[in-house]
Amino acid sequence: MSDQFAREVDEDLRSEFLKQIWDRFGIFIIATAVIIVAATAGYRGWSYFKEQAAQTAGDSYMEALQLAEEGEDAEAMKSLQVIADSKHAGYAALARFRIATELADKGDVDGAVAEFDRIADTTKSKELKSLAELRAGLLLVDNGTLEDVQSRLAVLANPNSAWRHSAREYIALAAYRAGDLETATTTLDLILEDPESLQSVRSRAQILKTLIEGGNAG
Repeated sequence: MSDQFAREVDEDLRSEFLKQIWDRFGIFIIATAVIIVAATAGYRGWSYFKEQAAQTAGDSYMEALQLAEEGEDAEAMKSLQVIADSKHAGYAALARFRIATELADKGDVDGAVAEFDRIADTTKSKELKSLAELRAGLLLVDNGTLEDVQSRLAVLANPNSAWRHSAREYIALAAYRAGDLETATTTLDLILEDPESLQSVRSRAQILKTLIEGGNAG
């Protein structure tokens, strides 16, 4: 029953993850990325050389994305890695996100988590840091320990965090998978008692709590 529930929830979590981000934070995230890229590209007074270098980085990033769209994965990853290792912080962060996503899609969870962790540890953007931690946490629900998930999401699960709904859900599911039903139930209660919890998150939390209670009763 545990594995069946996890499989059913897993697809919902993954499909809803991006929807939550873009519905609630999309404009801000885009704005943040633009600001970072703009900072990389230069402000008034920067030299023409630096502006041209930033433009080149932007062009390289778009070319790498085009290679990925065309199925040239190896070449795309090489290009993205060059950008990720560059001094253009904005494009470097975007490239690392894409690299991590590509690794995750190919089943290289360890590599993807390492990239997301690196983004979280190095970016100056609070939103990008939070997003990287969430992505790593979600991957580790299926592929890590409860401690792995908690170490990345505990802060995001705090009451004042805008990301608390997803963070709490991932922690609860990781706890359930680990057999720590006390932590799972406590975290699920936080979701159910929060008036701002998304309805979809609240519904899954209630299903999981009912499943736990049914198991204990049996």
